[in-house]
Amino acid sequence: MNLPDRAVLDNGAVVVSQPLPSNPFIAFRGSVPAGTFAEGEEHGVAEFASRLLLGGTRRMSAAKIADRLEGIGATLEFHNTQELLLFSGRCTRETAAETVRILVECVSQPAFPAREVERVRGELRNDLRIEEDDTRQRAYRELLRIVFPKDHPYGRDPKGGEERVRRIRRSDLVAFHGDHVGPDGLIFAVTGDVDRGLIEKAVATPLSRFRGKAEPARSTPPPAYKPRHLVIDMPHKSQADVVLGAPAVPRRHDDYYALLLANLLLGRIGLFGRLGKNLRDELGLAYYAYSSLDARTAAGMWSINVGLNPSNLARGVQGIRDELGRLRTEPFAVQEIADGKDNQVGSLVVSLERNAEVAAELHRMEHYGLGMDFLERYGEIIQGLTDEAVRDAAVKYFSATPCSWVVTGPAKGTKLAL
Repeated sequence: MNLPDRAVLDNGAVVVSQPLPSNPFIAFRGSVPAGTFAEGEEHGVAEFASRLLLGGTRRMSAAKIADRLEGIGATLEFHNTQELLLFSGRCTRETAAETVRILVECVSQPAFPAREVERVRGELRNDLRIEEDDTRQRAYRELLRIVFPKDHPYGRDPKGGEERVRRIRRSDLVAFHGDHVGPDGLIFAVTGDVDRGLIEKAVATPLSRFRGKAEPARSTPPPAYKPRHLVIDMPHKSQADVVLGAPAVPRRHDDYYALLLANLLLGRIGLFGRLGKNLRDELGLAYYAYSSLDARTAAGMWSINVGLNPSNLARGVQGIRDELGRLRTEPFAVQEIADGKDNQVGSLVVSLERNAEVAAELHRMEHYGLGMDFLERYGEIIQGLTDEAVRDAAVKYFSATPCSWVVTGPAKGTKLAL
């Protein structure tokens, strides 16, 4: 695979492209730095606005946008994150120019129709009610608040909460869009049946018409973290969830790749690594048990999620503690690490068979500043990790003592060794 092309347009937008002519479709993924970080104290407005970008523009209604995309066989989606307003889609070579024109119009000229605003308001309130009653989602949301405290964007619910959803008005959405959504910092990553001529005509030209003076939002590190334990009794539920975690590393940290591999071995590989093998397969305590590493621009978090029958709650908590303790008494074996490395590299190779995954990787490369040769170097990076570095990362970050615990479900009266 040749190195991707990278071009900076005169309005500050960046286009990263990778031709894959064997695939007849085009996939793209991109972003504008207008996620939750951009909203300041106006919590929830970024999420609200992102859900309205397909709700109509000054020229086209929501129905017309949907009909036109369907008519040309293209897709377009928007999604808000803490750092970015993301967009993604697919089209063909013949429909690329029109698809990108629709994208630019939706991003640059949303109308925020009153009817659509109320539709999204109802949608958000319903989502909040569902998540409030879901043991797994509620536990994880509370853990984020603890690890990233004081309403830091990484920790707060991007929807803003029930009160904020009720209070947000169309004028708030218009103001947020005008202040924060512009071409400066925009990334457009595209792959598939493309070449330089098509990129110039169908992508760069319409993107260049996107104008504005919005200030890109910058990610900032969270405040100091203090471990906490929280039990939320939900007696009407039939399942309990245990989530624990603590701060980890940002994406560009020197420990990232060793910690990524350690996380794979702890709770991802196969049927969820050591955690799944012990808590679910051998002890029969858990419906699921897995670990996660979420590394972002300014900070990161590791976590463990376990779903249990409430009668197994105390034993499940102890099982988690025992498994974390094993990282010190029974460190990852040489073959265990070698298998993890092969899995890590092989998974990337397999994922790159899909255009959407290639576009996502190209976008990550640009967003995190990994370099256009990152995909070529990735195998060497992973295979070059020493066994000791992986074991040290596991011991350094994965510990039950300084981490925070959240338990949700029928937990009243249960004695837990948190």
